[in-house]
Amino acid sequence: MPGFIKTPRFIISAILLLWVIYIVYANFQVDMVKFYLLPFGILTLQLKLSAIVIGAAIFGAIVTLASQFMWRRGSSNPTVSSSATVSVPPSSKTTA
Repeated sequence: MPGFIKTPRFIISAILLLWVIYIVYANFQVDMVKFYLLPFGILTLQLKLSAIVIGAAIFGAIVTLASQFMWRRGSSNPTVSSSATVSVPPSSKTTA
């Protein structure tokens, strides 16, 4: 047996991968989710739960990337230094 299989990193990664596979498989078994867009069932939208989860993940990734892009774009502009130099006027006192 290869040595890397016994490392904690591999074991934890394998457990997490199996857990994600289980979550995706279990979500494919769920019935449709109904969204009532208008009252009294006039207009409904039916989606699979897996489509909602995947859509939320894609939306979250896009929003995260966009916010990082906007954050970096805003900080790349040259700004005034926050540590401004303070000039002290010469003292008029004479020491004897």
